[in-house]
Amino acid sequence: MTQAEKIRYLASTPIFSGLDDEELKQLAPLVIERQLKRNTAIFHENYPAAAFYLVKRGRMKIYKMSRDGREQVLAILGEGQIFGDVPVFDGGPYPAGATTVDDAEIYLIPSNDFRQLLRRHPEIALKVIKVLGQRLRQAMELVRDLSFKQAPHRLAGLLLKLARESGSETADGTVEVDLSMSRQEIAEVVGTSRETVTRELKKLERAGIIRIDRRLVTILDRERLRSWAH
Repeated sequence: MTQAEKIRYLASTPIFSGLDDEELKQLAPLVIERQLKRNTAIFHENYPAAAFYLVKRGRMKIYKMSRDGREQVLAILGEGQIFGDVPVFDGGPYPAGATTVDDAEIYLIPSNDFRQLLRRHPEIALKVIKVLGQRLRQAMELVRDLSFKQAPHRLAGLLLKLARESGSETADGTVEVDLSMSRQEIAEVVGTSRETVTRELKKLERAGIIRIDRRLVTILDRERLRSWAH
């Protein structure tokens, strides 16, 4: 990818969208491009932090492992989203692991180079802090949901979250969500089994709250889905 293409991409991402052309020109040479196959580990929890990452194409799974080997998915990230950013500030290891869900293209910026960039451009640091704040809120919501909500409620909450983030409202007031996640990936996010996810989606469909057409989920009644989530 050319420098001009890198600059155009960086300017389209939430974290770097506020930079001017000169600042983007300084940032672009630091960016390293990587093409990765699906199910490729990018880094593991507690590994020394070497870089900060952006998703150019594909999806990333951010997860933590329990002592008995169980995996808890914290987030599925898509184009334009950042990960591996926490150690940039605290200098510690990666707090979670990251693996590609699909064939993917990522951009990475070495941690030391990124810290120097933040010193020169504090406004970027403020943007990263905002993203970290959003991530912290999501983590707290995940802990709350896993502690106090049953699987059907967590699944309804995930559908509402996906509708807010990537849903398309139709002329009749319904919301269409392209559910690119597999049933197993959904199960990992909400902390249950694939069979439970399939069963609960069918319950929502029979209740007239959603309609499922392969991976396209149409939310027919958002208010009832919100009630289901609570």
